[in-house]
Amino acid sequence: MKLKHLLILVSLLLAVSCGKEDRNKVIADEGETAAASVSAEALTKDRYVLYEANPKCFATSGSFKAIEARLDNIKALGVDILWIMPIHPIGQKNGVGSPYCVKDFKAVNSTFGTLADFKQLVSKAHSKGMKVMLDWIANHTAWDNPWVSAHPDWYTQDASGNIVHPAGTNWNDVADLNYDSAGLRAAMIDALKYWITECDIDGYRCDYAHGVPDDFWKEAIPQLKALKSGVVMLAESDYDRLFDCGFDIIFSRAYKSALVSLFASRTKPAAFLQNGYMGAIEKVPAKGTKLFFITNHDDASENCPVVQFPGEDAALAAFVLSASLDCSSLIYSSQEIGYDKTVNFFNNTVMNWGAYTAYTAKYEKAMQAVKKISKNDALATYASDHVIFVGRASGVVAVNVTSSEVKVAVPKALGLSQTSLKLGPYEFSIFEK
Repeated sequence: MKLKHLLILVSLLLAVSCGKEDRNKVIADEGETAAASVSAEALTKDRYVLYEANPKCFATSGSFKAIEARLDNIKALGVDILWIMPIHPIGQKNGVGSPYCVKDFKAVNSTFGTLADFKQLVSKAHSKGMKVMLDWIANHTAWDNPWVSAHPDWYTQDASGNIVHPAGTNWNDVADLNYDSAGLRAAMIDALKYWITECDIDGYRCDYAHGVPDDFWKEAIPQLKALKSGVVMLAESDYDRLFDCGFDIIFSRAYKSALVSLFASRTKPAAFLQNGYMGAIEKVPAKGTKLFFITNHDDASENCPVVQFPGEDAALAAFVLSASLDCSSLIYSSQEIGYDKTVNFFNNTVMNWGAYTAYTAKYEKAMQAVKKISKNDALATYASDHVIFVGRASGVVAVNVTSSEVKVAVPKALGLSQTSLKLGPYEFSIFEK
């Protein structure tokens, strides 16, 4: 079999520090060895690359058009699903500007554009082979949502009959919905169906999904999937039980924490694979996947990947490793340019996309190579003290997860012609068989 070797070189971040003269010393002889860590048999399921588009990263107004203008760039990152953060009008009463404070479930925020603009964005994304997923907030509404006055019985009330915000939170800008009401359930399902039938979207990312009763999702999701073939449902939750409710993908914050620990050298590669990775996916059903990410809109509000991980190269390496494993993976708008500041999604933080083209090109090149390796092939991973190998019949990804330059022996079982690899700090190689 002819082997095509794609070696992605990343810039080496060499730090000068007293007492660390051997920080980038190459290991001698044949290199350190990597032992088998975890394996998985071949699977047949859909695993996606998602792109979370924060409209406020694209423009201060007319964001639908601005996102549309970048669809080719987004597709070049290997994206299968365009997830657009909430597009609805934001409530003003008790409001703090959060897009997760929905005033009208069947309207678009005029700052972003018109309904026709949104329909065109969906159509253009479809023409480029991407599904479109909307952010959906089923747990609560804005205080000035018409439902509050028209149907107060649709909301959770205290002993005095006052509508309350979600219990156990400080979300005072929103009113908690009460799913004991059959009328609410019908109205919410109707609103969910609206965007599929009216705009031809392909699914939803459901905010705080475990805050809504499981039996609602069991009622709603089959109806949505019956309405359109290929609907994909993503739960923002830490609870695997939501797979039983019909969700296809569930977030994995535990994996993200394990990944940060790995790249901070607090966790060894083999332990990361056994606990951080396998621990995240061990309860995933045959047709489901976890969503692995290095950032999202919540994380980016607190810190950026190039700070959470040790620099640009480490952040890219962390994403490539994640995207190579059995999972769905996420790119948050701003991640692909190595944006080095926080992104508060309550405010406009418009990216200068053209100022970071070299880093974006690394993302594109890496993801185009990763996507050529079929995730339906059986998976085998190997770990040394510095390098993780992710091997399949169609290709191999090798990632140095440390700040040391290293030489590592290539496990023979991976079927590569190379007997060893030399990788710089946070450098990775992608081999297509």
